[in-house]
Amino acid sequence: MIRGNGLDGRVAIVTGATGGIGRGVALALAARGARVVVNGRNAEKGAAVVAEIEALGASAAFVAGDVREKADMEHVVAEGARLFGGIDIVVPNAGGSDEDARNPAVRGPFAGIDLEKVTQFIAAAHRGKLTVVQAAIPHMRRRGGGAVVFVTSEGGRTATPGQTAIASFSGGLVMAAKVLSKELAREKIRVNCVCVTLVRDSPSWDAAFVREGAVSDHHRRQYEKIIASSPLGVAAPPDIGNVVAFLASDDSHYLTGAVLSPTGGLTLH
Repeated sequence: MIRGNGLDGRVAIVTGATGGIGRGVALALAARGARVVVNGRNAEKGAAVVAEIEALGASAAFVAGDVREKADMEHVVAEGARLFGGIDIVVPNAGGSDEDARNPAVRGPFAGIDLEKVTQFIAAAHRGKLTVVQAAIPHMRRRGGGAVVFVTSEGGRTATPGQTAIASFSGGLVMAAKVLSKELAREKIRVNCVCVTLVRDSPSWDAAFVREGAVSDHHRRQYEKIIASSPLGVAAPPDIGNVVAFLASDDSHYLTGAVLSPTGGLTLH
């Protein structure tokens, strides 16, 4: 049942919304009254999330597209505006390839990583987060404002050994979001970041604890340390979704350029 919380009638695009954190975000926004454009590449998974949203009494549509392709993101934004009358909220959740991010040539001690692959990953991940925002800005301007909520890694705020690539990408994205928050404030478009660490029921969780051999032993040990060290426990997708929904809602209408880290007390800023 829709409970409403400052999102009634708003239109939101969530990239990578067919599973994991993106699905949690899409459901949280819908539960507060938003109409949701569910973006991803798998139509079957997208249809399942749309059905979940409709079961809440909200409206949603799946629009396929690769976040790294400008034409795809322009189509997703245009189709969302056509279906629902405009765009108010953009949540760039998907970014670069999860498989690339887990590749030992990209994630591991600096002395042994492949810097060519690292820089390729960083570029693709930045493009995946920013392209949809650039496509959506004209639509949010026409609505008199809006909210952008980036979902990225806590590695951009907290230095973690073996995460040169993630730190470079996510740290750069955090600063880019701050720049956008200044550029767009006069147009009432707010820009904030949510930085996450390990999240249950996500591709990273499955790679570490469900799929055999999907991550290195070093990578898995880091995740096991996170589980043991998080005072409030490891987040699930709805926990992240609720934070994103707050930043997208009128409850945070005076908040822009902020970076929140829902890490269960693992990191403090």
